[in-house]
Amino acid sequence: MSLVEGLASLLREMALGELALALAALLAYSVAINSSYSAALRSGAASVAFVMAVGFTTLTPSWMSAIVFLGLAIVGIAAFAGLAWMLSSLLGLGQVGTVGVAADEAPVVPMLPRSVRGIAPHTSAQPL
Repeated sequence: MSLVEGLASLLREMALGELALALAALLAYSVAINSSYSAALRSGAASVAFVMAVGFTTLTPSWMSAIVFLGLAIVGIAAFAGLAWMLSSLLGLGQVGTVGVAADEAPVVPMLPRSVRGIAPHTSAQPL
């Protein structure tokens, strides 16, 4: 049996529990590589991804095909993240938070928040 045939048979014979473990591993891996989360959350997500991946490989009949399946899924996630990063850098979306002011425009001054009293009636002292 070739590697592609092994992957095809793995996908055909995958039960709901195995599919849930693989999905949980990939979702936790996605959180683990996201730099917008804290380091503690990313470390926990990496641990969860490892445990779910080990559980997935032990439940599948062919552990070699399960490892190849997870490897290809991780490469797919990495390719998607790389393409998204490249597209955002080509479009200039990496400079978030910088605002360019035209020569004929005055800079925008943020307004202070105002109180909104008097819009809604006071209801906290009403009896039930």
